[in-house]
Amino acid sequence: MIRDEIKISSEEREVFDKKQIALAIRNSTFNDDLKCSLLEEGILEKCLGCSLKYICDGIDQVVDNYVDKTTKVVDNFDFE
Repeated sequence: MIRDEIKISSEEREVFDKKQIALAIRNSTFNDDLKCSLLEEGILEKCLGCSLKYICDGIDQVVDNYVDKTTKVVDNFDFE
């Protein structure tokens, strides 16, 4: 069974699936983007002062680190 949900069912509390969060971040490095719905929907005009800014900045850093660690130059070609 393949599930595409960030939450895992739990009777006691909300539980979030790290795999789904990681896949969403990884998939954004291909042909997708990460955007903030608070900015997109006009709820906030800028990130400054947002209580989520620290987390969003961390996600951006995770994306950059992932790209750095998984991008490898295999060979260089010289066309003369």
